[in-house]
Amino acid sequence: MEIQPRQTAYKVWIANLVTGIYSKGQGEFDPGHVIIGDKLVSRVNLIAGVIDKFTGEGYMTLSLDDSSGIIRVKAWKDDTKLIQDVDIGDLVTVIGKVKTYNNEIFIAPEIIKKLDNPLWIKIRKQELIELYGTQKRIEAPKINKVIDEKPNTEELMEKVENENPNDKLGKIISLIESMDLGQGADMESVIQSSGLGDEAKIIITNMIKDGELFEVTKGKIKLM
Repeated sequence: MEIQPRQTAYKVWIANLVTGIYSKGQGEFDPGHVIIGDKLVSRVNLIAGVIDKFTGEGYMTLSLDDSSGIIRVKAWKDDTKLIQDVDIGDLVTVIGKVKTYNNEIFIAPEIIKKLDNPLWIKIRKQELIELYGTQKRIEAPKINKVIDEKPNTEELMEKVENENPNDKLGKIISLIESMDLGQGADMESVIQSSGLGDEAKIIITNMIKDGELFEVTKGKIKLM
């Protein structure tokens, strides 16, 4: 079985994302996506200004505005390090995965960099106009800052198992969650307990590549 390549990070208007219909993936290696034109957009490359920042217990959010609309970047646990030095008023480039929670489309960040030259936003706007045409601004409803929006991992795992007990990805996730006592789960133990052999290694490798897992130390893996 071949390891799936990383999805393309598309340059898109924020308005295209927040007004798009999010479709969940149909298989283990089929990520969710928003349909924009002829593209199935699972990852994005945005340039936008930061207009709001919020820090909760174990998570942080940024609100980004590219003149077409507003979208949030959400980070949990160690991923908050990606945005902790970003402030309101900064111009940033963000590469991340398109996700949805509570009917809100958001970005799970992989890379965030501050841009010193404001001309970058003009260059990006021109690129987007050439790709998609001029975009009318979409005014999103006010986003309430609530600290209870963190997903409950145990509830998510239970939902996965109940909906599809034979799902191999769900089995790996459940094993990692149950075997992680705080310092990460032992990768080899997860593989052996799954009974999937090399297939489990491929699933774990893809999860690390997609930013859904990270290695705390060599051989110790933790869910994002």
